[in-house]
Amino acid sequence: MLLTNGRIYLMDAWDTVVDTLVVRDGRVAFAGRRGDANVSGAEEVLDLGGRAVVPGLVDAHGHLMHLARARLTLDAGMARSEAEVAERVAARAAGTPRGEWLGGRGWDQNRWPERRWPTRASLDRAAPDHPVALTRIDGHAIWANSAALAAAGIDRATREPAGGRILRDTRGEPTGVLIDTAQRLIQRAEPRASPERFDEAVAEAIGECLGAGLTGIHEMGAELYAIASYRRLVERGKFPFRNYVAVAARSESTWAAYRESGPERLGDGRVVVGALKLMADGALGSRGAALHDAYCDDPGNTGLVLIPSDEITRLTLEAARLGFQVCVHAIGDRANTLTLDALEAALARGPWPDHRFRVEHAQILTERDIPRFRRLGALPSMQATHCTSDMEWAAERLGPDRLRGAYAWRSLLETGVVIAGGSDFPVESPSPFHGLYAAVTRRPRSGEDRGWQPAQRMTRVEAVRSFTSWNAYASRQESALGSLEPGKHADLVVLSEDVFTCSEDRIKDITPVLTLVGGDVVFRSANSPA
Repeated sequence: MLLTNGRIYLMDAWDTVVDTLVVRDGRVAFAGRRGDANVSGAEEVLDLGGRAVVPGLVDAHGHLMHLARARLTLDAGMARSEAEVAERVAARAAGTPRGEWLGGRGWDQNRWPERRWPTRASLDRAAPDHPVALTRIDGHAIWANSAALAAAGIDRATREPAGGRILRDTRGEPTGVLIDTAQRLIQRAEPRASPERFDEAVAEAIGECLGAGLTGIHEMGAELYAIASYRRLVERGKFPFRNYVAVAARSESTWAAYRESGPERLGDGRVVVGALKLMADGALGSRGAALHDAYCDDPGNTGLVLIPSDEITRLTLEAARLGFQVCVHAIGDRANTLTLDALEAALARGPWPDHRFRVEHAQILTERDIPRFRRLGALPSMQATHCTSDMEWAAERLGPDRLRGAYAWRSLLETGVVIAGGSDFPVESPSPFHGLYAAVTRRPRSGEDRGWQPAQRMTRVEAVRSFTSWNAYASRQESALGSLEPGKHADLVVLSEDVFTCSEDRIKDITPVLTLVGGDVVFRSANSPA
């Protein structure tokens, strides 16, 4: 295929822009001027009509497994109150056989007028004959009704697991909200979709990602049943996407299996199982992020440490010796300190010359910890849309002093590290253009422009690199992905507008016109070039 008459950003070390690409056998064979391309009359010619082209956009922190599961359950997102979620549950229950579980995801009490935790009572009224378990938008809390609590054997005598919290009323009875590791008490009882239906949901979720403009993701925390689905789809030739998988350490069976087998490549490398995902703490929205000092809006609560620092060190050494990259979820400043301490201890047992240790989120940092990323060779993997989603209430949680180290992209970049960019979907939209907009403007897509810490913004080049070449480096795939240099995979996106020259306000509205993965057209809009 010959793609010509475009503005093609190679995203190589020299920020080269060309007008023509030649794609052969799934890879870039030529990148340069049309007059210099040596092509035969048999080449398919695609006139780009002056459109901009960038390398395949990759989300460095997404959850394909959860996006697929969300398609099988109730959507509780964007609800404006606890009562509105209960109404959706009641409507679903009316058409569901008695006794069947009702799952769902997306509720966020921070969007509700009272900003308080929901209780099982409203779900009991909505669905008295069904167990109901609804996951919070960030995946760090479950809201359940009495039937689900009973099915899981949870009552006033149930002890909280390490790293988890069971919210209780004044009598000691569970209110229905379980935070972080306490969620597993419900998850163990909840039935799972059949492999056939889950495969369908994964295929639909991949289609959603391609339609949003992604050519791949780094999946954080996949479990065996999800990887089995990816394997089946790859074998059928139904996986038109790239997925660099970090397996979930919290799933003991998943890590046990890969501890025995080591890293894995499926098919032609569309799925690469190459990393281990650890969870150091919870999330800011559910007040589970581990902080050095208490939450400003919850005195006495410093969050939850889900795994101690010495255990992170042990698992880092174990995984690295097997050839796995290690990715640690750390949101709160205390969790980030503990995570960097663990890496420092592991390095002392090294040497590990190219470990590419990743800190997922790196959301709230102390001033002392910011330069440690560069010194230790740790890569921050950050989600710009978290900043713009959280800015309405983050100050209530953190106070003004800690905000200086929150979502601190520029402070990190100035130390010399690169940032892997993502969204954390389905917590946020899979659209990479929402992430690019947030990184460049540090403004919400709608509503009041708070102008929050604008000095921490990225340039457009940095933002695009965070979804292309820096992401490839962050997954040890820079030799094959991340730029459109000859020899690399022909993964690319033709854009509705030029992300480098359009007005800032237009970045969030960019859409893919044509998307190629490995030289194959995997998405085509109605306005795509012929």
